Amino acid sequence: MLKKAFLVGINAYRGSLLRGCVNDVNAMKELLTSLYGFEEDNIRLITDKEATTKGIVEGLGWLAQGGDEKAVRVFHYAGHGHFAPDENKDEPDGSDEAVVAYDYKSAGYLIDDKLKELYDSFPANSNLTLIMDCCHSGTTNRGPEELDIYYRFIPNTYAERKAIAAAKRKFHEAQRQFVMKEVKGFAKTRGRDEEFEQRIEAAMKKFEKQRFGEVRTREGNILLAACQSDQQAADAKISGAYRGAFTFYLVKFLREANGKITYRELIEKVGKTLDAHKFAQAPQLECIAGRERAQALAFF
Repeated sequence: MLKKAFLVGINAYRGSLLRGCVNDVNAMKELLTSLYGFEEDNIRLITDKEATTKGIVEGLGWLAQGGDEKAVRVFHYAGHGHFAPDENKDEPDGSDEAVVAYDYKSAGYLIDDKLKELYDSFPANSNLTLIMDCCHSGTTNRGPEELDIYYRFIPNTYAERKAIAAAKRKFHEAQRQFVMKEVKGFAKTRGRDEEFEQRIEAAMKKFEKQRFGEVRTREGNILLAACQSDQQAADAKISGAYRGAFTFYLVKFLREANGKITYRELIEKVGKTLDAHKFAQAPQLECIAGRERAQALAFF
């Protein structure tokens, strides 16, 4: 079975340096080759100046190619995250999540809508694992001095914050109008109360969108995210070197279990350890129902 991985780590942002992202992707590469049998030729790793918007888009295109639908594909991103104003009225909070390429100041942000387009180019039953060690909220790029923490986030400008607030208002107005239309249509059929509630819930969900490009729309997709969408992912000195706290503990517990650990057990272990070490982030697992009980990174 073909196994491919595309790993992106960016420290060298102009004016907003990080320190642990390159270590993160190197650690992930070593884990995939030594524990999961990935071949070097099937891993593409880009860092810093190589990790432009074009480089990331081309890398995801490469990741989608080759093998059959059960081929294993891993995308690991370690770098800054950002909120960008939503322009197509599909985000409840008025903002698109975005990853931040090295050249974001000239090329712009790589938003989740674009990521979804790229994921849609993967085989229909693609077995894709996303590991996202970045954050999408916050007002500062540095934590308390005693903890020596930087946060993986590019703050929003005043203009962006205003645009996000306006997009949020537009979303909820569109949602209200859509639901009212659905309700009126259902009322004419005089359906039962439980059917009415189901119709309302279905209408609301049409306006919900999952993180990082709707990974749950495909059965084999898994998202492992460093934090909730309103939290900060830490870049800190751990065991003598700078790393992403999330990636460090993810790799640590996979190694300790020799890969014999479920996704649910893994994310709970990582979350409890981050909390015990005073990292204010709750890692997230997103997948279809039941997939959380599968063996982590076993790729079935």
